This record gives sequence, C-alpha cells and structure tokens, in this order.
Amino acid sequence: MTLLDKILTWTQKSLRPWQQDAARRLFLQPGGLTEQDYRDLLALLKAANGLPNPDNLNTVPLAASHLPATKVGPEKVTLKAMRGLRYVNRIPQSETLTFSPQGLSVIYGGNGSGKSGYSRVLKCACRARDQTEKVLPDANDPTMSARIPEATFDFELGTTPKTVDWNAAGIPPEELSRLAVFDAHCARAYLTSEQDIAYLPYGLDVVENLANKVLPELAQRLDLEIAGIDVNTSAFDHLVGETTVGRLIGTLNRDTDLLHVKKLASLSEAEIDRISTLTKILTEADPIAKAKDMKLSVERLRGLAGRIDIATATITDAQIRRLQKLDAESAASSKAEELAAEQLRAGEPLLPGTGDMPWKTLFEAARKYSTEVAYPNCEFPHVKDGAVCPLCQQPVKVVADRLTRFSQFVANNTSKLADENKNRVASERKSLENAVLSLGFDRPLAAEIESLDPNLASSIRSYEKSLESRRSSILTAITGHSWDSLSPIQTSPRHRVRNLAAKQLRGARALEKLSDATKRKALEAERSELEARRLLKKSRDAVLELIGRMKTKAGLEACKKDLRTRAISDQAKLLASESVTTTLKSALEAEFRELGIDRIKIKLKQRPEKGRVWYRLVLDLPVSHKPENILSEGEQRAIALASFMPELKIAGHVDGIIFDDPVSSLDHWRRCNVAKRLVAEATHRQVIILTHDTAFLGQLQDEIESRLISATFQFLEWRSNTPGHVATGLPWEHQGYKERIDNHEKVQRALAHKPWPMYPNESEVAEIRHQYDRLRATIERVIQDVVFNGVIKRYRDWIRVDGLGQTIGFEPSEHLEFERLHKKCCGVVDAHDPSSAKNSPIPTPNDLGKDIEALKSVIQLIRNRRNV
Repeated sequence: MTLLDKILTWTQKSLRPWQQDAARRLFLQPGGLTEQDYRDLLALLKAANGLPNPDNLNTVPLAASHLPATKVGPEKVTLKAMRGLRYVNRIPQSETLTFSPQGLSVIYGGNGSGKSGYSRVLKCACRARDQTEKVLPDANDPTMSARIPEATFDFELGTTPKTVDWNAAGIPPEELSRLAVFDAHCARAYLTSEQDIAYLPYGLDVVENLANKVLPELAQRLDLEIAGIDVNTSAFDHLVGETTVGRLIGTLNRDTDLLHVKKLASLSEAEIDRISTLTKILTEADPIAKAKDMKLSVERLRGLAGRIDIATATITDAQIRRLQKLDAESAASSKAEELAAEQLRAGEPLLPGTGDMPWKTLFEAARKYSTEVAYPNCEFPHVKDGAVCPLCQQPVKVVADRLTRFSQFVANNTSKLADENKNRVASERKSLENAVLSLGFDRPLAAEIESLDPNLASSIRSYEKSLESRRSSILTAITGHSWDSLSPIQTSPRHRVRNLAAKQLRGARALEKLSDATKRKALEAERSELEARRLLKKSRDAVLELIGRMKTKAGLEACKKDLRTRAISDQAKLLASESVTTTLKSALEAEFRELGIDRIKIKLKQRPEKGRVWYRLVLDLPVSHKPENILSEGEQRAIALASFMPELKIAGHVDGIIFDDPVSSLDHWRRCNVAKRLVAEATHRQVIILTHDTAFLGQLQDEIESRLISATFQFLEWRSNTPGHVATGLPWEHQGYKERIDNHEKVQRALAHKPWPMYPNESEVAEIRHQYDRLRATIERVIQDVVFNGVIKRYRDWIRVDGLGQTIGFEPSEHLEFERLHKKCCGVVDAHDPSSAKNSPIPTPNDLGKDIEALKSVIQLIRNRRNV
C-alpha cells in the first residue's frame, strides 16, 4: 500500500467528515488554505457539533478521485492521443495531440500558443498533485462562461486500445489517474521545531499541516469567537429570589428549558388582575368587613347576570326563528282561507265581505241561536219543511243549499287553522310586548360596577338599549311580515358580569384568609410568584437570547474535542516512520546527484518517543529561520523533481509520466541535468514533456541524439486568429538543416507549379523574399551543423569536443559557393533596403530551386570528403 493509500484509508476510518473535507482541501491546494477555506471549515466544524449551518454547507470528504495515481496495475497504461477539446480556452475542437507510446513525446508552445490549455486538461484528467489551476472556457466569449470543458483521450491498457471522455465537472477517469504528472508540489521542505530543515514525501505534509496548522488555526478562531460571547447574568440579578422565577434565573444555564421560560413569562389577564387584587387585599385594614361587602356585591352581580339571562332569552335567535316560523305559517293559512272565501263567492252574486271574519262571526252567532234557541237538538242549518232562516226569518226552503254551503265553509280546516295561527301569533306578540327587558341597572349598581370595571358598565347600558331596539324591530317584523331588517343585538355582558362576581368572591375568600397567618403567607407567596413572572415578562426576550448564547458557547466549547491534534500528530509520525526509509534516502541521494544538487546532503534523523523510534529525513544544511532563506527557488524545484522519481520507483510505477515545464526557475546547468534525466527515463517508459523553453528544447534534442531514443515533436501555433493548432515536428528555429532543406524544396515545388508572371506583384515578391530569408538562415545552420559538425552551437554554453574529430577543412570553391549563396540571400531579403535605382529583378521560383540544389551540392561535397 502506497503512502497516499494509507493516508486515504486513515482519513476514512479515523477522521470526522469535516476533517476529511479539510484534508481534501489541503491536497487540492498545495499552496495553503484560503481565508474562505477556514471560514467554511469552521462552519462545518460547528454543524458537525449540532450548531446552526446557515449557509447549508456540505462536507466533501477526501476520496480517491482527489488523489493522483497511487496504484500500480498489472497492465501498463500508455497515452496515445488527446482530442476533441471543447470549451477549453480558445483551442479548436478539431485539433489532436498525439503521443509516442515509447520514448519521448515533446510538445513545444511559446507564450499564448495554447500550451497552458492542453497542460491543464492533462493535469486535471490525470489527477496531478496540483489542482489549483482550473480549466476554463474562452474568457473572451461571455456566452461560454457556463460551459464545462471536456476532452477525449485515447490510450492503451496493456495492448488493448481504449477511449474515455473527460469533463471538468466529473470525476477524472480511473485509468488516466495511473499516468503520473510532475508539478512543483511533489515534496516539501519545512523548518521543524528542532530547527531542522526536514523533507516530507508528497501527502505526508497534508497530515502534518492538518495537525500543526489547520486545527490550531481553527482552534484560535474558535477561542476568539467563544471569548466574544457574553453570558453574564448580572443584568437579571433583580429577578433572583425565593420564587420559581428567581430560582430559574439563579441557575440559568445552556440546558434551561426555553419553553418553561416562555410559559413563566406569559401572564393571562386574569393573572395580571390577580396581582392587583392581592395587592389590595394584603393592604386592607379590616379584611372581614371588606369580605362581607364583597359577598353582597357578588349577590348583586349574580342577580344582574340572572336578569340579563331572562331578558336575553326573550329575543334569542332561537326565539326569533320560532316567531318567524309562526308568522310564516299564519300568513300561509290566511292565504289559504282567502282562496276558500273566493271559491265560496264564486257562481252567484253575494254581498261584499262574505266569507271574511265579520261575516264568519255573524254566521257563528246564527248557528248558536239556531241550535240553542230556535231549533234545539237540530243540526245547523235546519232545512226541513217549515223551517225558517234564523237571520231573515223567511222560509229556509229557498236558501237551504246556500246555508249548507256556508256551514261547510265555516267548518272547513283551512278556516280553523288560519284562526288558530292568528291567535298564536297574537299571543306571542302580546307576550313579547309585555316581556320585561329592563336589567334593573340602577344608579347604585352602575356606580358599583364602574368602580370595579368601568368598561363593563357602559357595555351593560348599551346592551340594555340593544334589547329594546331588537324587540321593536321584531314587533315591526310581525306586523309587516318582513324579517330582513332586524336590529342587531350586541354581545351579552353576562359572562363578564359572572367573571366579575367570581373575582369578587375570590377576593372575599382571600380577605377571610388574612385572619389566618398561614393562609396570609400563602397569599403573599402567590403575589410574589405572580410579580416575579410579571418582571420576567419584561425581560423575557433578553433572557431567551442569553440562554441562546449559553447554548452557542457550550456548543463551541464542545467543538474543541474535534480540534485535538495529538492523534493526528501521532499518525503523521507513524506514517513518516513507515515511509521515510533508508531505501528512500538512497534513491533521493541518487536523484540529487543526477540533477546536480548533490551538495545538498540528506541524513536520516532518529527520535525516540514513548518507547518508539520516529524517523525524519533532514536536509543537512546550515539552518536559518525559513527554508526559502537557504534553498533557492530552483533548488526547491529540483528537490521536488528529485523526490518525484524515487516515489514512482519505490511504488513500482511503470506507466507514462507527464512533465509540464519541468525546468521552470532552473538555471542552464540544471536544465541540462534535467534533460539528461528525462531522456534517460524515456528509455524504459513513456515520457511526455510540454515546454515553452527553447534552450531546454535544444538540450532535449542533443540528449535524444546522444541516446538514440525514439522521439516525436509537435509544436503549437496560432492560425486564423485562434491558438492551440498542432503542427508536427519542431518550429523552424529548432529544425535541423535536413528538415529545413526538405521544407524549402516543398515550397519551391509549390511555387514552380504556379504560372510565374514576368512582372510579379507585391505579394509574390514578398513570398520569394521570405523564402530567401529562410534559405539564408539554413545556410548558417549548415555551417554550424555540417561544416563545424555541431562542435559549437549558439544556445550551448559548452563546446562539443568529441565532434571536433569529424570537423575538416573545406575547399576555396566551397567557401566561395557558401559566400555566393549567402550574399545572394542577403540581397533579396527585406533586412536590406536595396537601391530603387537598380531596379534589380526578384529571383523566380526556378532560381530558388537552383540555389537550393547548389546548397545541397556543397553539403554533399563536404560529407563525401568527411567519409573519405
């Protein structure tokens, strides 16, 4: 198990989620945590201990996806191509970077060429140790800001071709994480408490930083926050005493029940009145006499309440509904009676009013006279022979049918029902008119109630008036048979009168208790309890806030247990003891020698502690206050590179390695050493280098030629106003003379295929001048590489003495040919301003071809003589 595997397993098993989040941030930000990181971690620490999380932050624990390659698989991973980049800076989607499966792949890109875009994608996709540089879309196009960069990778797993897609928002593909990426954060040198400059393998510094920097910083911030929380209770000393409230305030703490405080601080109107009542009672001079007066008041109030009940019962809604129903039934029966009377009068002329009440009264009188006086024991109407009408005294024979019909009409149920309903309505109306609605609210009673509750007295008067008004409206409704405009009745004061009576009764009983010392003491205690609650009500919010601060402070204090560093420091020592070994020391020393920094010595320092020996790799240097005061930036980068290679070697890593500008900040000699080291590494694994350093590019070429290893070159350039276009080979400045001559011939053939005008225009002239400009540079490169056999090169600080044996003199004719060709180029190029008076003709493509052939002939002559 590698060191990073051990660290990951330890965080998952031993650290709380928020601590795992801190470890993730330390891995992804080797430069250190930001102020926002510390604020986030403090918030996550609080949330983990039950404190509010207003920003709803979630922990993101350290996972394998956040770490670079740590595992070695049975099959080697070899990167073949990176293509289809979308939303990566301004790099076109059509471009493809290819990589040689064996040997060295070099990608050169100057400033602004798009190299950073490609390298950042590689770093993210392959999980480089430094993840601070984010892959971004085109910053010049606002519509691209929300786009997520993506790319496609072709690789081989063993001999099996595979393709994976990557995007910046997802987890990098597992297979690509096997490719190791070098950056400046591969190791760290730091000053120990013993004033040693110690070396930590990558990952171990995260554990130490967690224990020695992050947790102490959070502890300091936590202490400052705790110190700023005021939990002083002195502002509530006036509430402390021998009451429920007093005892609660005296023992106020984080566990105090907030609901209990709110309940104590909530007084009803009755309880507030009770305070006043008890105060009056306890100051009464003759409580027994006062109690008698109050009991008499209770009787008067109860009597008033009874009168209110009686008066209200007369005009309740239920009563009104009953009267309305009776009125409706009476009206209906009267209507039915009218219809019967109309039928009675139909068919023959009768006197007006026949069938109405006066007529019915007359008819009933005739019935009574007939059955009781004129024809006793005979039914009415008596229509036998000889009978006469009791009204007109004429023979009844002529009107017998009419009298019978009249009798049947009067005896009909409709008529009787109408009479009954009218009588019932009349009876109810009379009862309502005679009902006593006066409440007996005379002046003495009104004055008494006003002294006890002024608002109640006015409510009683108003209610009494509303009773009379409502009775009048009901009587009007009965008369007019319209119930839509009844006068509203006000809310009955009966309940308030009864409550006032109950209050008076309680007061009377309380006064009676005053004669008993024990009961008096109980009343005084009751008043004290209520008074304390009244005072608490005024301070309720402040007390609740204080309890909240106490809870917060206690919660913050509880957070301290998560900030103990002992276990993490012990784990760092254990991991150091296991990973810092003599094997690592030897491998580091070997790399230091390879990179020319072997003046920096390493020693393995032991430290016994509690029966165990801890180990630390220490740089054997004079000590100052900070490592950067001793080690230059270049030396620190060289140490990082020197530590990167042994880690891979010890882990058995055989997959590809990617280097992004590995010689940044290095001087010339160290660049040479790095070039040798990387080319040597490319003899047994895939090595990919991205660089913008032209001198380093030349040194790589020298080492490649010296080692005779396979290598591919690509360079990045601008085309059509966009960067990141991939071209095979090297830029013109770094091409050898053979590649240049080949390029010259291709261009010359293309120009020769065009019909060349007798008088070329400005564009055609410029093209010929450009080609002669390059031909002049090629002649100079031929002199350097062929004539002098590369013994001296302009970017080198050293002379290649071993090539001197192949350097030979050359004939005057060869010298003259070089001079002729070079002079001709100088006369054509734009670097000179020829006299316009000469009007010299520009060479044609055929002339260019002849000059190229002449140069090739001179080269061949020299090579032939060298071979001899």
